[in-house]
Amino acid sequence: MNGEYVFCPRCGAVTKPGICSNCGYNMNRLDADDTENEYEGSNVETTYTETAPVNEYPSESKPKSSKGWIIGLILGIFVVGFLILVILAAAALMTFPLLKYVNAANNAQTQIQNVFNPTTPATPSPNTPQVPTTPGTNTDPDDEAEYVDTISPLYSGTSRFDYEDFDNPADDQNDYYINGSYTSYLGFSTDHNFTERDSFDKPYYEILCDSYEECDDYKAERRIIRYEGQVNGIFANAYCAYYQLTSDKYDFTQVNEKLRDQAISELYEYLENNDNQTENNLNYSLYCDCVITYNNDDVISFCYNVYSYENTYTENFYLHGINVDIKNAQIIDNTSLLNFDDDFSTFFKDRSNIQNSFVDAINYSPASDVTKVFNDDDSLILFFTPLGIEVGINYKYKYSHGWVTITINDFDQYIKTAPSFDTDWGHGYDIYQYEENNNIIYDGDDYIYYETF
Repeated sequence: MNGEYVFCPRCGAVTKPGICSNCGYNMNRLDADDTENEYEGSNVETTYTETAPVNEYPSESKPKSSKGWIIGLILGIFVVGFLILVILAAAALMTFPLLKYVNAANNAQTQIQNVFNPTTPATPSPNTPQVPTTPGTNTDPDDEAEYVDTISPLYSGTSRFDYEDFDNPADDQNDYYINGSYTSYLGFSTDHNFTERDSFDKPYYEILCDSYEECDDYKAERRIIRYEGQVNGIFANAYCAYYQLTSDKYDFTQVNEKLRDQAISELYEYLENNDNQTENNLNYSLYCDCVITYNNDDVISFCYNVYSYENTYTENFYLHGINVDIKNAQIIDNTSLLNFDDDFSTFFKDRSNIQNSFVDAINYSPASDVTKVFNDDDSLILFFTPLGIEVGINYKYKYSHGWVTITINDFDQYIKTAPSFDTDWGHGYDIYQYEENNNIIYDGDDYIYYETF
């Protein structure tokens, strides 16, 4: 190799003396002593920084710097990801008691927060305790308009319903509740299979179940209403079940209208009082299931289990019972069946504290206010079961709304006016004996509280 070319002391490339054509290194500033310290001297670093072009023909030190940046970035991402996992784990630990509380509230119907509100209801926990006998409550602390100081009725009837103003929905024979897998949050576990009337292992009505037996004078036929449409900017989707009575002996025309109206009254109520004036989509879903809870030659009882959702949040939920006097072919006035006075309200509160968990609405409201809710047919819950009678209320209280019921096996002593039918069922069950045998005691202070966060 002649003297016109030399090896660059920085990159080792063959180049002419002076400025390295490969890495831009200035060899004129170095002597033999300088070469030994080329990576330590400030002049060398300055010369390289000023001379070498950026992102073009990088020196050996540039890739090292680039790799370090990449490694640092990876480490940074790892650290940030780790911190996110830690935060999520901490949030999960904090949320677990809340979820436990909501699950207990959904299944035992204690007072709950509006946390789980899916558009499509899901199956509740299999360890569901005493679902229908205890209160369900939905809260919305941001809604000032819904605040009430004391317990008041929650509309759940048909008194404001006008079928003539309602577009006739399509009758759908596809029964989602029986043939599908529907189970709602915040409410009853429901069994559409017939339950033997002497097979209940407890005197409490713990599950909404079918108890329809064929009779000679009438038959009950199940119907499904399927409704889909856009009303006032709201995309409505309703799936409502109900029954119709047929007979060669009795005229059930008016009764059947009431049974049908109750199934779609919640859809009508919502669409009449809501509209969507925003550009955002507003989806309203209604699920109304119906179960025959008891019947004989004289009476038949229907319980409507209603849940509605606004987008992904619970909009409303309640129970409503319709009882039919078969031989007179008319709806029984629920408010006139039992003697709903302040003494009954006090009795109801005491029984609820034993049978259910502690319910703020009935314990912190005057008995007279509770009585008013009982005497409102739209908020009253009353239907017959093989265990006797299930009675309760749909209510609003402060920022919440919900329902609570109790089971009465021997309800004759609470009858207000002697009905035209026998009330001799349910006497084979004895709540008081069951509670005595199982040491279930209420002493006025020993309330049940579910764990909260």
